[in-house]
Amino acid sequence: MVPKRLKKSLAEMHAAAPALFVSVLLGIFSKSLASPIQINWFYDSLPCKGVSSTRIHQEGLDFTVYHSLWWHNKRFYAVLDGSNKDEALSPAISMNTGIMGLPVKDAQLYYDNLMAGWVPGTSLLLDLAFPAFPDNMGHWMEALLPVYNVLEQGLWKSALPEGSGFIDNIVFVNLRRDNLADLDWVWEMIKLALAPALPPNKDMPRILFYEELDHMDKASWLGLEAVLVATDRYSGHAPLVQQCTCLSLAPRYGREDGLNGFFEAEVGRKFREAAFNNHGLQPPAAGNLPRTITLLSAVQGEECAWLQVVNREELMGALQDIGHTLGLAVRPYTATARAPFESYLSVMARTGVLVSRHGPLLANSIFLPPGAVVMELLPYNWEWKGISKIYVNLTRSLGDIHHIAWRATHPKWALYGSADHARYAEWTPEECNSRDCLEVHAAAAMRVDTATVQEMLMQMVPGAMRGESVRSLRQPWPELALAKGNTGLWWDK
Repeated sequence: MVPKRLKKSLAEMHAAAPALFVSVLLGIFSKSLASPIQINWFYDSLPCKGVSSTRIHQEGLDFTVYHSLWWHNKRFYAVLDGSNKDEALSPAISMNTGIMGLPVKDAQLYYDNLMAGWVPGTSLLLDLAFPAFPDNMGHWMEALLPVYNVLEQGLWKSALPEGSGFIDNIVFVNLRRDNLADLDWVWEMIKLALAPALPPNKDMPRILFYEELDHMDKASWLGLEAVLVATDRYSGHAPLVQQCTCLSLAPRYGREDGLNGFFEAEVGRKFREAAFNNHGLQPPAAGNLPRTITLLSAVQGEECAWLQVVNREELMGALQDIGHTLGLAVRPYTATARAPFESYLSVMARTGVLVSRHGPLLANSIFLPPGAVVMELLPYNWEWKGISKIYVNLTRSLGDIHHIAWRATHPKWALYGSADHARYAEWTPEECNSRDCLEVHAAAAMRVDTATVQEMLMQMVPGAMRGESVRSLRQPWPELALAKGNTGLWWDK
């Protein structure tokens, strides 16, 4: 028989069990909130002390450094506790990457209650402006040359703690690993761009792709000690400006000059030389221009947005006439974005005159020998945010490459894929800035005025072969022109 006193104790314990169980669970849960998440390969546990609220250092139009930047559930956050009232926060870090301000009373107290990891060191954030085209060499040049310029100039180091002079991580915020599989050209260009900020004998820092961020527990936070963002043509820091008692957004996206290229000619030539040296190749030297005309084309079907020149054989004949007159060899070169980087270097080094339709492959024109000539063929109505000049900006920033262009100024030079596409034929360049119109003109095949192209080259190439300066032979860039007259299309008849 159980004594009455023991019966009473057991009954009290039984009644208190649910409350005790809940109390234990709450204790475990609260402890887990204040504890770091399980350490993964790319982050450490959150330091107990010394993590500040988010601070932002902006250096003109060139770059921005974010200290204590946070990632949580597909978005970046700036934790703002009011300790720096002059802090300016843009709604976007880069073209495709937004940021939200998170006001808190005490940043350290807030961190103490997070389930969080920590990425130490300096991380370079790379946002490819058009991630749907991860093999587009032109867009990669627009992303990587601003990075190279910033790292080479070195001012970014002044925004970091003393001794933090290297890039420790790359964060691809909108690309997955499989996006860059087999893209040797892209990886070699990334190595070249990051070289000024890497320790000796190291060609690549730790790499984080979007899947690393996306696969984190949705309740967890990831802090990045310092994040460097170089300003490209499309994205920039748009600060909040105080007006009366309210905050308003000062809209400014991208570099105001719209230019892309090397900030100094010598820096660009150093980049070119490093590309050849990295592969054990002799960098092309001035004064010995190869006597070869190369007609560069993308593999048909490889890049559907950059179709062929339909009168390519006629163009080839015009180039052969030039070659016969001037004693130059003529060769076609058809390439793919997945060709080895070294093959592009080899072809460019042996080219004195490069002829190509405007397209991603022209990014390799920076590897041409000093004094070489580029003839760029611009499709009809191809203009948006200065996009027709992205390759001439590259070569002109080197200062030792002649670059001219023929522009199609009438729809007769465009071959549309369908009657629906042909409806855009008479749109003005100012009107053709929608996605649909741009994609139609990017996909349209083009016909080239070979007589005019031949005449332009005959005016340029002899002087270039004699070693005349880029300045003395420079020609104005062809302006956009409005189409006039009958197009021959059914609605004009």
